[in-house]
Amino acid sequence: MERKLIIAGIGGQGVVYATKVVSQAGLLRGERVLASENHGMSQRGGSVMSCVKIGGSDAPLIRRGTADAVVAFDRLEAIRNLPFVRAGGNVCVNTPDGLDPAVNGRLAEMGVGVHLINANALANELGASSAANLIVLGFAAAHGALGLTLDDLKESVKALGPTKAVEMNLKALDVGAAKAMANGRFA
Repeated sequence: MERKLIIAGIGGQGVVYATKVVSQAGLLRGERVLASENHGMSQRGGSVMSCVKIGGSDAPLIRRGTADAVVAFDRLEAIRNLPFVRAGGNVCVNTPDGLDPAVNGRLAEMGVGVHLINANALANELGASSAANLIVLGFAAAHGALGLTLDDLKESVKALGPTKAVEMNLKALDVGAAKAMANGRFA
């Protein structure tokens, strides 16, 4: 079964590394994986978006309205990429403020699950602000949005390294999953 994911953020938030983690997790499960990245102005805080397909298709890009999930490390990038999510899909966003009220009604009409986490604050509590992206991935996995388990992501982090960051990255995944569990959801 094919899983279509959009991973979005701004330059410096680790969209490229998160894409590698998700892609590697799919590969370690024996799935076919296609990933495509759009870096834009990533070195200047501009938009960065990647498409990841696990299983299935030969085409690397994801058409609007067909993504199973949008995982965003920034609120505005989440809103910008909402047109990609399909009815019944999921949106997992790093934000302390929620999404724009104007889009909440439409997402509800479409049956889109909206899952919000303040990953920046949690990463700061860990003493690793750069781990916010992995907190969001752990959170998304626990919500079932990725089609991958927390253990899949952990194996990927171990395989990708770097060695000095593995322990912190594993903690970050656990923090995100724990937050989802505290919200009453764990896939």
